[in-house]
Amino acid sequence: MQTRSLLSLVLLTAIASLAIGSTAARAQGNSSVNIEGLDQSVEILKDKWGISHIYAQTEHDLFFAQGYSAARDRLFQFEIWRAQATGTTAALFGPRMIDRDHGTRLFKFRGPMADEMNHYHPRGVDIITAFVHGVNAYIDEALDDPDSLPLPFKLLGIQPQHWTEEVVISRHQGLLGNIGQELNIGRAVCAIGEDAVRELQYFHPHDPILSLDPMIDCESLTGERYLASLHVL
Repeated sequence: MQTRSLLSLVLLTAIASLAIGSTAARAQGNSSVNIEGLDQSVEILKDKWGISHIYAQTEHDLFFAQGYSAARDRLFQFEIWRAQATGTTAALFGPRMIDRDHGTRLFKFRGPMADEMNHYHPRGVDIITAFVHGVNAYIDEALDDPDSLPLPFKLLGIQPQHWTEEVVISRHQGLLGNIGQELNIGRAVCAIGEDAVRELQYFHPHDPILSLDPMIDCESLTGERYLASLHVL
């Protein structure tokens, strides 16, 4: 969290205060609004580059305000992320997205949610839950005034949906990011063995396990079945 002494270096163009209350409102210009879910007052300062600087008295309020502020600034992007994470993009963009949604749901996390959230931080449950509640607080505000929704919502005829903790911990964006590298390493292991690959490939600072999963055989990576899959693609 930034300190007040650093704030003098920033040219402020917008100030908003979030206080305990029953409603949420936009942080545009100099304003003080009430929002349900905070423990104490929170201040959000937005500089000339559009970056929000959040000052809170508690950890819960800090991450709640972060979720609220981020959803306010990027509501349509947040709706896309939610749909991608939950495997519901076809509801937004039609049948062509069904295969993508199918894949997302196959890879959906189904373990203990609390353990997963606390894996990232000892207080992960509290932090992630506060962030999600902040996101949803702004979504509730936006739904109260549908005419104010960003243009993409109006063009698609949709409205933003509430987030859950599942959206935050979703790995939907990371499932294919390095698929080419993973396949090439697997093929190299098949060709020259784990030890040789480890000598030739730079893995610093990690030391990954290079042995193939028992359900994967080298024929599927390098043989006729692999070539057939390329032909289908």
